[in-house]
Amino acid sequence: MHCQVTAFLVILFGTAQAQLTERPGGSEDNPIDTPRDLSGLSLKNPRIRILHTTDASLPGGSRWFQERDPWLAYQWGRSLFQREFRERDGVYGDAGKLDGPLLPDGATHMQTRSHVNSCAACHATPYRDAGAGGTIAKNGGTGRNTPHLYGGGLIEMIGQQLRMEITRAADADGNGWISASEAKEMRCLIRPLTNGGDTLDFGRFDDSDGDGWPDLNGVVHPVFVDEDGLRMPAARNLTTPGVAGFRVDVQVFGFAHLRAPHRPPLPSTVRAFAANTFDMHMGLQPCDPGGLEDDDGDGFSRPTNAGCPQPATIAARDRGRVLTKTGVSTDDPDRDGWCHEISEGEMDVFEWYALNHPAPGRGEITDAVRRGEKHFHAAGCASCHTPDWELKIGPGYAGDRRFFDLDVTWLPDRARLEGKLRRLGTKRAGFRVAGIFSDFRWHDMGEGFAQMQYDGTVVRLWRTTPLWGVADTSPYGHDGASASLDAVIRRHGGQAAAARDAFVALPAAARQDVIAFLQSMVLYSTDQVPCDIDGDGRIAEHFIVSGKDTGMERLNPEWLFRAPGRIEGPVRNPRGEAVISFALSNVREAYGLDLPLLKDSDGDGFPDRMDAAPEEPGFHDGVK
Repeated sequence: MHCQVTAFLVILFGTAQAQLTERPGGSEDNPIDTPRDLSGLSLKNPRIRILHTTDASLPGGSRWFQERDPWLAYQWGRSLFQREFRERDGVYGDAGKLDGPLLPDGATHMQTRSHVNSCAACHATPYRDAGAGGTIAKNGGTGRNTPHLYGGGLIEMIGQQLRMEITRAADADGNGWISASEAKEMRCLIRPLTNGGDTLDFGRFDDSDGDGWPDLNGVVHPVFVDEDGLRMPAARNLTTPGVAGFRVDVQVFGFAHLRAPHRPPLPSTVRAFAANTFDMHMGLQPCDPGGLEDDDGDGFSRPTNAGCPQPATIAARDRGRVLTKTGVSTDDPDRDGWCHEISEGEMDVFEWYALNHPAPGRGEITDAVRRGEKHFHAAGCASCHTPDWELKIGPGYAGDRRFFDLDVTWLPDRARLEGKLRRLGTKRAGFRVAGIFSDFRWHDMGEGFAQMQYDGTVVRLWRTTPLWGVADTSPYGHDGASASLDAVIRRHGGQAAAARDAFVALPAAARQDVIAFLQSMVLYSTDQVPCDIDGDGRIAEHFIVSGKDTGMERLNPEWLFRAPGRIEGPVRNPRGEAVISFALSNVREAYGLDLPLLKDSDGDGFPDRMDAAPEEPGFHDGVK
C-alpha cells in the first residue's frame, strides 16, 4: 500500500510540477512529463527555496551563486519575477481581503491582497522583463499605474547615496543622526554630480512650521531616535517625549503618499520593495530575518549579500518565530496552510536580479530629437527632471554595487538597438547614471494630478518620475489617466505650471520635437537585443556556445553561466519542419540543480537541507 501511495505521489508531483512559465523540455522530452518550449524562453528551473548563506564556499547557497556564478544568481532571481506561483507555493492566501498600509483616517486600507500570481502579470511591457504595465486598484478609485523597474538598482543606489549625503549635510558631530541643535536653520542642498549640474534643495532640517516634522522634502522620511541615536518605533513626530532627533530614509521608489503617524514609509530598497510586493500582491510572505535584524538600533539592518542595509521601518509578517529543526518557518501569517513561502536565499537572488537589471536604452537620435532636447531644457522641464546623477566613490561613498552594466543605443548603419556588455568586477567604482531625468523630490503637481483616496484625503505631492524608458510606458501619470505624452505634459500644474505653459507656447513643430526627444528613451527585451557579450568589439551573427550555433549574439544569461547552457540545435518539429531548438539539453548542470545546498530530491520546492523527509515525495515541515 505504501508503495502504491508513493507511486501516486511521484506521478502527482513528478509530472505536474511545472506551470505555464516553467517549460524545461526539449524536442525529445515527453511534453506530458516535461513541458516543452523549443523557443527556449520559458523558465527552466523548478521552484526551489534557495538557502541563504554568507559563505561563498558553500555550493548552491545564495552567496555562492552571487560570487561564483553571478549570471546564474541573476537568472534565478529573474525566474522569481517571471514565475507564475501556484497554490502549493502559498499564493492567494488572503485573496480579496482589504489590507495594506492604512490611509490617513487610520482605518481605511490602501488596497486588496493577493490579486495576482506573478510579478510579470503587471510588469509585462516588454514581456519577460521587469517592464511597465496597466493600472491597478490602489489608494483610490482612480488607481495607480504600474511602473517599469529597468535600472531599479541604480535608483536604489542613488537613494542610498542621498541618505548618506542628506545626513552629512547636518550631522556636524558625525554620529549618524541629526539632533535638534544640528537641524536648527539648516538647509539640505544636494549636488547630483560632483562637477557641474544644478544644486537641488531638499528643504530644511528643522521644524519651522511647527507640525512636528522636519521641513524636508517628502521623499525624506525621518526615523525618530532618542538621545543615544536609537530608533523609537512608537514615536510619531519630533514632539514625542524622548525624541532627540532623527535619522533619514529616502523613498526613491513609488509615486508618493500622504504622511501619517501610523504608516511606514515607501520602500527605499529593491529588496524591501520586493518583500512588500510578494506579500501584498501575491499573498507570499518572505521569511527574511536578515532584513529585520537591527542589531545597533539605528533603524537599518546589516548590509545584505548585495551590500545594502534594509530599513527596519517596514516590518515583514513572517518573522520565523517558530522554526522546524531544518529551519523552515511555520509562522504562516496568512493562515493558508503553506509555510516559508519565500526564503531568505530567494530574496538574496531576487535582490541581485533587481539590483543588476539593466537601465533603459536610447533610441535613434534624429535632428528632431536634438532640437526637442533643447526645447525641453529651455522650457524648464529639467528643473525637476534632472538629467544625470553620479554614483560617487570615495570616503563614505559606496560606488556602483552591480556586477555588470549594459549600454543599449541605436546603431544608425544597422537601424537597430544594440547592446554592449561591460563587466564591472569586484572593485567598486563611480558611475554616471546618464539620462534618468528625475530629481527624486516630491512636488505639488496641481489639481490635474491631485488624487482623492478612498478615505477622502487628497494626495498632491508626487515623486518626479524618471523619464528613461518613457516611450514604452503609456498610459502616463500615477493613475495612467493620460494616454499620450502630450496629454500628460499639458496636465502638469502647480510647481510645474511654468514649464507646462512654456511647452504649450511652443510652435506645434517644436512641441513635436519635444515628443520626439521623449520617444527616444526606450525599453527593450534584455535577452533579445543584439549585444556584444564576449568583449571582442563586434556582434556575431553566429555566436557559438558549448559547441552550438545560437544565432545572433545577445545577452542571454544562460550563455554566461559557470556551466553554459547547451541548446539542442537543429531538430524537426511535430509537423516535420526543420527548426532550431533553443531548449537546453543540460538544464540540471547549467542551473546547478545537483549542487549540495540546492538539490531537491523529492521535488517539493524545499532543498534537501531544509526537508525533514528529502526522499519522500510530498510536502513536509509544516506545509501541506
